[in-house]
Amino acid sequence: MPEAFAMIRGGEPQPHEGAVEEELRSWEELLREGKAFIMRLVTFMDFKKVLERCFGSGACVIFLEVGRECGRRSCRRLQHRYSDVRSLLDALRDAKRGEKWGDFRFHLDLGKGTGTVAVYDGFEAREYGPSTSPVCFFTRGFLEGFLSEAFGKPLKVVETKCIAQGHGFCEFAVSEAEEKA
Repeated sequence: MPEAFAMIRGGEPQPHEGAVEEELRSWEELLREGKAFIMRLVTFMDFKKVLERCFGSGACVIFLEVGRECGRRSCRRLQHRYSDVRSLLDALRDAKRGEKWGDFRFHLDLGKGTGTVAVYDGFEAREYGPSTSPVCFFTRGFLEGFLSEAFGKPLKVVETKCIAQGHGFCEFAVSEAEEKA
């Protein structure tokens, strides 16, 4: 495996975990100050399914676009603390695990940003119910925005496996985005 290829998995606490604990404490402050709220997973699923029922495939585009912007913003916030991509991915993995988004495992070429991301116990698929196609449009957009920002170039993310389809985890393929004409 080339040196530039990173396989970042769950496991032992990382050196930056204190920063993640600080981030989680800041959530407590945000909640206390009324600048954040908690949404139950079942409420998120109701929200998502109502949008799908009303807007069809347009709902998927909405979740994808919202996810992209959230991913870009999240990356910019973490880049103030972590300057190299590997530390940035470690911090994202630990933060999302702490926020109960799932267990993110990055299998990426650190030079190109391409590869795959596996998400075990992903929140978006966990309560969705059975589906014949992938359902994690927000997570897909989030990863696309975050990784594009982290690697400083447009990347494309596509969900290739989904828990809602009966797979044991969700898998996202990351490739270089094609230039738009």
